[in-house]
Amino acid sequence: MSCINLKCFNNTIASVAFFGIFVCGITLVQAQESPVVVPSPIAALSQKIPTSNTLEPLTEEVLFQLQQSYADAIAQKRFEDALGMIERIPTKDLSRQQREEKTLLRQFRAVDTEVSQSSSLFQKDDELDDTTRQAIKRLYRETQAAMLNNQQDLARDLLIHTVFLHRQNLRAKTFLENILDLRTGAYTVENMEEKYWKQSSILFYGGNYAQAVEVLRALTYFSKDNPVIYERMGSCYYMLGESQNAVSAWNTAVFLNPDNKELEPLIVKVKKLIEEDKARAKEKRNVVREAKKIPEGDLQLMGMFPAQNKAYDFATKLRAQGLDPIVTEEDSGKWSVKILKTPVKSGGA
Repeated sequence: MSCINLKCFNNTIASVAFFGIFVCGITLVQAQESPVVVPSPIAALSQKIPTSNTLEPLTEEVLFQLQQSYADAIAQKRFEDALGMIERIPTKDLSRQQREEKTLLRQFRAVDTEVSQSSSLFQKDDELDDTTRQAIKRLYRETQAAMLNNQQDLARDLLIHTVFLHRQNLRAKTFLENILDLRTGAYTVENMEEKYWKQSSILFYGGNYAQAVEVLRALTYFSKDNPVIYERMGSCYYMLGESQNAVSAWNTAVFLNPDNKELEPLIVKVKKLIEEDKARAKEKRNVVREAKKIPEGDLQLMGMFPAQNKAYDFATKLRAQGLDPIVTEEDSGKWSVKILKTPVKSGGA
């Protein structure tokens, strides 16, 4: 083969190879531009639901499904998903509370957008350990939930505690400034968990058990896994006479701290008291039910009254005369007073 033909042959091979690589490259680029995406349940639901710009209105079934999905997202603290849901519900179909929630959810997104667009070193949390990082994420979710529940003071304290744990937390500071209108310097950064705990102690030992329960409930937002909180909460409920709530709180304390052997006998004792109370209440209901039974025999009407109190006044006078009157509300709404005309025969007579 001549040099010229060999050169042409090589050029042809090179051209074919280049074309093959070029075609493969196009194929790879197209593959990269069209990845296979498995939609989430939320995304799948969103694709089935028309947007507010759609000319056709939502059907009752789709609207109901959307409302249910929104409520579930709020309960599960999936606030970004919740915003996506409520944005698709026409304003006329939103309650007043939902309209307020929609405004807050948009504010939550605005805070996240502002933080994500910031190049400030304040948003970095690389120096935090995993436990603190997770605690901060939980505190922020609880902050959002508190705002949606109209608990602005609790939301503020949760954010302040977040800043206490991480002084450079931009999201907490942005939330305080943009939503709660509290700029840096307008609040004192402190350990709010410790502050709430001291407050609960003062209330508990001062006998203000109802207020102590409220503070302890708020304290669980700071630390959900602290068994001492639930132990004290159970004691507050017990002192308030709410035995069932006391047992529930103590059970949580024991679950979080299985080594607490002192609560077990107390739980058993209180459960027994609850069962005894239920038995007594049932017996009392049976006694009242038996007392209300109309005796056998002929009844003589002694009077008919438009009001219950007048009927009982008259019955009291009859009882003073040695009679045994029966007061009954009639279908007409009036109250009758009757006495037994024919005595009930005894079984052994």
